[in-house]
Amino acid sequence: TQGNQRHLAGTGNRIILGTTGKFGDAEGITPSKRGPKMVFFIGPTGVGKTTTIAKLASRYVLIEKKKVAMITSDTYRIAAAEQLKTYAGILEVPFKVVYSPEEIEQTLKEFTNYDYIFVDTSGHSYQNEEQKQGMVDVVHSVDGKAEKDVFLVLSATTKYRDLLKIVDAYSPLVEYKLIFTKLDETAGLGNLLNIRLYTGAALSYVTYGQNVPDDMEEFNPQKTVK
Repeated sequence: TQGNQRHLAGTGNRIILGTTGKFGDAEGITPSKRGPKMVFFIGPTGVGKTTTIAKLASRYVLIEKKKVAMITSDTYRIAAAEQLKTYAGILEVPFKVVYSPEEIEQTLKEFTNYDYIFVDTSGHSYQNEEQKQGMVDVVHSVDGKAEKDVFLVLSATTKYRDLLKIVDAYSPLVEYKLIFTKLDETAGLGNLLNIRLYTGAALSYVTYGQNVPDDMEEFNPQKTVK
């Protein structure tokens, strides 16, 4: 019996190590070598994108002591813009609503002395080609003008088949890292590995509740596998 237990323990450890290796290392926001870093957040509606931005912004302002500005190009949902504006007010950081890619470029000049500019984009169905193209134009508006990170925000509660359709819609358009939200609302985390392997995109952060700036952490492969 003790031999079987040792064998099972050894097998379990090998499974954990092997799966952890497949996840790879977490890749979060990287600082810009020159000028502000543009940080874009894209993804479908209802995944908690705006709250995720507030959590990250809070950490960079309160813990990292960085200069952060927040803007939104989501002019479809007034409530989302108002929510982000409220968070910006609490953190005492600048907030702007932009209506075109050209305004993104202007905002970059306005906040040239900042460390990070967090950009909320409009959430939409992966089948809405017009809104999807608008998102692409916004993300590419700073190409050649500033360094950027792009994060595709997904919910851990979304069905695998739907996740495939979402990432298939985004992958040809922009290069992104992954953020998974709502880990507290599901007992199955296998889709994190499935989508990591399917897209090849690095996992960055996970969220597990509504508390700002808490209920969020950098993705930990070993913790997730266990």
